[in-house]
Amino acid sequence: MAEIRCGQCSTVFSIPEDYAAPYVKCPDCGSHQKNPALSAQEPVYRILDHAGRQRAAQPVAAPIESPENEAAVPPAPAGPRIAPPAVASAEKKQAAQTVRVDHKISGRPVSEKKILEDALGKNGMEMVFQLVAGYLDELSEGRRQAEKTRAMQTLMRARFPAELAARAVAFAEKSPETEAIIWGNYLSSLKKGLLLLVVGAVISLVVYFAANPGRELVFFQLPFAVGLAFTCNSLLHMAGLKFAGLRKSSIHYAFLFFASLLILVYIVWGVYF
Repeated sequence: MAEIRCGQCSTVFSIPEDYAAPYVKCPDCGSHQKNPALSAQEPVYRILDHAGRQRAAQPVAAPIESPENEAAVPPAPAGPRIAPPAVASAEKKQAAQTVRVDHKISGRPVSEKKILEDALGKNGMEMVFQLVAGYLDELSEGRRQAEKTRAMQTLMRARFPAELAARAVAFAEKSPETEAIIWGNYLSSLKKGLLLLVVGAVISLVVYFAANPGRELVFFQLPFAVGLAFTCNSLLHMAGLKFAGLRKSSIHYAFLFFASLLILVYIVWGVYF
């Protein structure tokens, strides 16, 4: 049995020695880890620089045989005779290397986003951004870690390689595109709150001028109060993106408690007073 330590939750578990799959799933958090028995057999790739590519592009010269070996060469088989390859001289090779232009070389470095998009695809990167924006929106650190683990499991079910998925998630957490997605979600929530606020105000005015219900009017004003609280909550979240001190769960829940208390006091005051 071989022991493996999970890179996500640090749990140590064992696998059979004849286990031949490239990845193994952690029994606790569900993340996929590399099989250490197969990791040592993976080929090692080396990136060539410009000089290395030039050396690889040079043709290999045929070895010059000595006169003693010429007699031992067997006769050519019967059939069509093919002319031997023409080997260029060293001067021609040097001249060709000096004027050769390698069009594959780019002076600009490739961004990490471009590398990840080539590996995962544009739709895959969009999926990563949406998942990361979903758990970065959480204010509680414990819930954020739980949502991050669930997002990694979603990427594993989508057959993303474990190392590539972890690299994409780490890039998305620092990317401004993720912040733009979170801002868009808050803006959409703000629009819904404003819509509920306007609808509640229209209902209150129509009931007041049409029926003049008296104390019962407070119940028709509840949509207006809920829309106002919803709008203020969205504005508080949007302000938290600009000021990190406002992104605290204590501030968020204190505002919700205050808004709920105000609505309850308004209902009691409207009914009994």
